[in-house]
Amino acid sequence: METAITIPLMVLLLLGFLAVLIRIEAQVELDAATGLAAAAAVSAPAGSPLSATYAEESWHGTLHQYPYLEPGRLQGCGAYQPDQPVTCEGTATLDYGRTPMGMVVPLPIQLRSTATAWSSPYRSR
Repeated sequence: METAITIPLMVLLLLGFLAVLIRIEAQVELDAATGLAAAAAVSAPAGSPLSATYAEESWHGTLHQYPYLEPGRLQGCGAYQPDQPVTCEGTATLDYGRTPMGMVVPLPIQLRSTATAWSSPYRSR
């Protein structure tokens, strides 16, 4: 009798723990992608519209590796200017349906991340 009560509760706790771990991992991945996008934006020539292009390519290229994260929008990665930071804000949707946890957590979760990058003070332009 105790086993019939305990095993389902233990399985439920284990599945809940795994769902939380997937959520944390997805947030870390989004943070990394947004940070790389900000760094890519700073690597473009000063005043160039390539900053946003570099940021978008880096951000989508990084998130493309994770099938359970659906990229949303990347904003704020404007043209890099010397002695000015570039701040990017990205959103993504965590789709548990693309993981084994889809049966436990049926709803998608919106994630948000912000990252700021500065260029090197030794950069000539």
